[in-house]
Amino acid sequence: MRRATLVLADETSACNSDISLPRVPQTSTNNKMPKPSISVATREHSPGHRIVTLTVSNPAKLNIVNTNLLSQLIDACQALSGDADLSAVILTGGQTIPGKQPSFIGGADITEMHRLSSSAEARTFIERIHLACKAIRDLPVPVVARVHGFCLGAGLEIAAACDMRVATAISVFGMPEVKVGIPSVVEAALLPGLIGMGRTRRLLYLAENIDAATAERWGLVEEVVFDEQGLDRAVDSWCEAIAGMGPMAIRSQKRLMQKWENCTVDEGVRAGVEAFAEAFADGGSEPRAFMSKFSDRKR
Repeated sequence: MRRATLVLADETSACNSDISLPRVPQTSTNNKMPKPSISVATREHSPGHRIVTLTVSNPAKLNIVNTNLLSQLIDACQALSGDADLSAVILTGGQTIPGKQPSFIGGADITEMHRLSSSAEARTFIERIHLACKAIRDLPVPVVARVHGFCLGAGLEIAAACDMRVATAISVFGMPEVKVGIPSVVEAALLPGLIGMGRTRRLLYLAENIDAATAERWGLVEEVVFDEQGLDRAVDSWCEAIAGMGPMAIRSQKRLMQKWENCTVDEGVRAGVEAFAEAFADGGSEPRAFMSKFSDRKR
């Protein structure tokens, strides 16, 4: 496995290697710097089926997250959770400013962390990252992480909180926290379930960055594509497919998947039996409607 240039939340390069993102030409701009924000874009797939894109934007700082951005992300996810017509959510990073390399989420704001001076302050800060990840996981529909560029630290935890991940070939993944004197915590606990305990130890103890091909081989991402055009095609294809499924079935499937993460096999099987029975609680209107597409076909 090749090692990548480490980029922390303050954009400090801390190691030399042969993996790096394409160098973006340095250009000057007189435009007023846009404020960090979470934007919400909605499109109708079909009547009663909405696909929403959440964009984490901190263009001057590799889309790193601070307390304010995390709070916005939590609020946006909680608002979407009440949308009965929601079918899928795409989570992505915004465009960085000229001169900055592309980034999904480059980590947590190291300047803000540097100001922490007590256990209480540290607990409040890290709980905000956890609550943002939890808000993503609590969305009742599948969430797809659209990863282009750096996906580091808190960014990787946020990506891990999504249901599926697709990345461009230039993307870089890592958990560099121990390099700055803190452990990788909160939703880093999801990583063993994705890549196994051994690879999680390697990622966290050595603070190694890995390229997209390695991330796919390890199971950290489900698909790697060449560029952003391919990224959009893949993400749109997945979300279009999800939006065409039974909406209650998809929501039930997500609840089951999260149940399976934290239960025995026997408990998971029993939960599945109950979910199947619940699908017919109203007489089976959704299953019957979707099954009729197959049963009514001419053979």
